[in-house]
Amino acid sequence: MSLEHLIREGGTDIGHGVKIFATSYNGQVAGIIEEHDDKDGQRCSGYVRFRLPINDLSTGSSWVVESEEPLTLSPSVLCRTCGHHGYIRDGKWVPA
Repeated sequence: MSLEHLIREGGTDIGHGVKIFATSYNGQVAGIIEEHDDKDGQRCSGYVRFRLPINDLSTGSSWVVESEEPLTLSPSVLCRTCGHHGYIRDGKWVPA
C-alpha cells in the first residue's frame, strides 16, 4: 500500500475545516491524524488507524482504505472527544 501522497508538510486540507496528517510505522503510512474544530471552535483531533498488516489490530478500531488516491475510508470517522462525525470520500470530508 502506497499512501505517501498523504505525507505533506502542514497536513492536507480535505474540506469543512478538516485536515489530515499521515502517520507512519517502519517507513509505511499506518494511519492519519484527523484534525477539526469542535463545537466551540477549538481544534480537536483523533487517530484513524488503517487496517493493514503493519498495525496491531487485536484491539481498538481500524479503518479500511477503499481507495488510496483519492483517499476513501470506511467506516465513518467519529471523534470520541467532541462528536465530530463524517466520512472521508474521494479525498474530501463529507459531514455525517
